[in-house]
Amino acid sequence: MAIFSGIVSRLRGSVGQLTFVRIGGKTVVREKVEKKAVPVRTRRQMRHRVMWANLVNLYRAFTGNLHPSFENKGRGRSDYNEFMSVNLGSNKVALPADEARQGGCVVAEYQVTRGSLPSVGVEIGDGGVPVTDINLGGLTIGASTTLKAFSQAIVEHNPEWAHGDQLTVFVAHQLQDSLTNVPRVSIEGVEITLDLYDETTILGDLVDANFFSSEDGKLALGGSVIGGVAVVHSRLTQSGTKVSTQFFVLNNPLAVNYQGQEAVEAAIQSYGGLNADAFLTPNVDGLVAGVTMP
Repeated sequence: MAIFSGIVSRLRGSVGQLTFVRIGGKTVVREKVEKKAVPVRTRRQMRHRVMWANLVNLYRAFTGNLHPSFENKGRGRSDYNEFMSVNLGSNKVALPADEARQGGCVVAEYQVTRGSLPSVGVEIGDGGVPVTDINLGGLTIGASTTLKAFSQAIVEHNPEWAHGDQLTVFVAHQLQDSLTNVPRVSIEGVEITLDLYDETTILGDLVDANFFSSEDGKLALGGSVIGGVAVVHSRLTQSGTKVSTQFFVLNNPLAVNYQGQEAVEAAIQSYGGLNADAFLTPNVDGLVAGVTMP
């Protein structure tokens, strides 16, 4: 506190951080004490917060290759906007604050693409090997398999596929930091454009020769995956790129440690817990307007 006299002695009111008052015929100036605002943390806000970081880190792991992944986006909407919107309310992975700050990420059954082409079915087979529902018609993939032979097998035995279509495989490898145990994700993406006329290119020159295999006449990956797999069918048309709707299919034992109400509550506490209550908002996950969401 300070006392002024002279030319400024009749000041009243506030100027910046200073407040001027008249006491006993003198002008007294006081400095305002700043109070740091504490962000409101309701349960609904914190549920979103503990799940947001995992989604952001997963999207970053695609390193820009998840485009164009969502058909019929609204005006001003990006693939990132759509990815966050469709996944935030489902497949809840709750990251504690320290792991989120270290770029942690857990693969879950997130939606990767949304479009008008038929979806590609994927199942985790024996030994953790992903197997698609793409019929190869007896083709055995080997070191000498040509792009033409591979393309013909798919186009001739799967009526929804055509010459010029693209087959894209995203493999999200679930990793863990050897020192901190923070979960991490590395995404491997391969793409092949089906070409019925290329008789010289060897499939193994486009992707690792052991990446694809056949399992009971179906297209499969060449080995087991710990994490998630999404196989996308895409096609270039006059109106733009069309894609199939796909979700990650999981073989990820680590995911269960970050899912469920217990994990959500622990993650909320790692951010300091709750400090407010939205009194009229139902304290129920996954319910909107009385409709249970999948």
